[in-house]
Amino acid sequence: MELSVEPLVFPSQNGTWSDCAESLEQWNEAYRRVEAYFSALRVDNKLLLSSLVFKILGKVSERAGSEPDRLPVELAAEETDRLLVQWFRRVLDGSEVEPVDRLSARGRLALLMVQSDVPWQQLFLNDEPVPESVVAAIKTAYLRADPDFRFVEMRPRPIDLGIVAVANRTFESMGIWKTAVQWLLWIGFGLVLAAVFYFTR
Repeated sequence: MELSVEPLVFPSQNGTWSDCAESLEQWNEAYRRVEAYFSALRVDNKLLLSSLVFKILGKVSERAGSEPDRLPVELAAEETDRLLVQWFRRVLDGSEVEPVDRLSARGRLALLMVQSDVPWQQLFLNDEPVPESVVAAIKTAYLRADPDFRFVEMRPRPIDLGIVAVANRTFESMGIWKTAVQWLLWIGFGLVLAAVFYFTR
């Protein structure tokens, strides 16, 4: 298996990457983020992982000169997702109509669902033809990554209040006596409070 690593040319505008510790740390952080991203996708071969990271950072370095206000971490995240979507569209031909965010999410989930013995890693993010067996495995996982949604109609249902509902119906059935009962309840409540105050002071 041959791995091609594109030359990494850092921007010379506004100083090179090694001019200060802060700039170096920003590039180191971009390297760590991209490496952790691909590791989360189960790219565990160290040589392949490094080649993918440097491929992303090479793309970032091309943009950094024209976008000096952007952090390398931000550009690396954009380039990683752009290359992922580009690769998914090539492998999963027929996915042109799917939105980018949905394609990216389902594609990444599909890679996690592919069986570990499917050799997709050495073909990841490069222009080499992908064998039909690998394409079929990724497409199958991609279809499984799409959940089956069911539309459910929710209708309002009465709330069972139990004894509260019984008491309310009884109270409403009293008609003209309702006001008198209300006063009696309030007087009784006041007498209870007065008794509690009297016996506890």
